[in-house]
Amino acid sequence: MRKGFWNIEKMVGLTALIVSLLTLIVFVYQTNLLRKQQYMSVYPHLSLMNEKSGTLHYSFSLSNYGVGPAFIESVKISASNDMVYDDIIHYVEKTMGKQDSINYAHSNLWVGRLIPANEKINLIQLIDDTMIKDWGVVSSENMAKNTLNSANKLYQILNDNEMDIEIIYSSVYGEKWSIGNHSNVPKKIE
Repeated sequence: MRKGFWNIEKMVGLTALIVSLLTLIVFVYQTNLLRKQQYMSVYPHLSLMNEKSGTLHYSFSLSNYGVGPAFIESVKISASNDMVYDDIIHYVEKTMGKQDSINYAHSNLWVGRLIPANEKINLIQLIDDTMIKDWGVVSSENMAKNTLNSANKLYQILNDNEMDIEIIYSSVYGEKWSIGNHSNVPKKIE
């Protein structure tokens, strides 16, 4: 009697091989899903914005609306005159000149600065009476009061179409994004 090619042992072996391959495919798929979930669980999302425009409480801020911290990789502010600034305050001071008396507070961005999730940094903020009281300044008579004109002037300087801001930042896993003042949608850098 002639034996057939497909006997029970070969069929069991082939079935075991197919099940093993399917298990490997599912394992690789699940690993990729877990990796994506892990990366998304620390996704930072920075956004530049004007707050309280046209008021004496105007500020230009950077916020992290993501779920993970953002590490600043680079900051570049450029103007139409081909000048490049490493911080927004240098651009404002150069553009505004010394004749204007706008009182503002500012925060710097630097390479390596960490911006935690749900954190807001006022890059430039007009100083008002409430801030003077909160900071414990005894007398503000010598300090010129900000006006709506000064608030609008600061707004115009920070929202000039000739100025470009580019901030490159990364997540804890090293993924990099770029945002700017003309588009607040982060662009992933490959």
